Amino acid sequence: MRNMASSMVTETTITPELREWLLKKLRFPVMATIGKDGMPSLSVIWFGLDPKRDDVVRLNTLAGRVKDRHLRRDPRVSLCFEDGTDYVTIEGRAELSDDHERALANIWAMARRYGQGEGSFAMGDRVDITVHVERVIRHR
Repeated sequence: MRNMASSMVTETTITPELREWLLKKLRFPVMATIGKDGMPSLSVIWFGLDPKRDDVVRLNTLAGRVKDRHLRRDPRVSLCFEDGTDYVTIEGRAELSDDHERALANIWAMARRYGQGEGSFAMGDRVDITVHVERVIRHR
């Protein structure tokens, strides 16, 4: 059995090696937000990375959804990406944007990456979420 303490690495940004790992296949991270009662709320979400920045993760949701309401009240967020027993946790604070054009552009980019059509994402108001990375924990 591996020594768990020696298999954990902590960073403050997304390293080039981690970026490659995150993007080499489609990943569906589990996002944790904090409910008004203090309990964590989990949901699977698409993500994107900014090619010019190593300190942000891009997300998107429909306005009014639970994750939108939670993040407006408390911007702390955690994302967990798994690959068998290897996983990465990205922790940070979310910045929400109600800019409709920006939110649509970002969800369409994610939809193309995840092999979905753009059309269904034109419905409803979307919220663009930028997670400002504070800590990255990689378990191998």
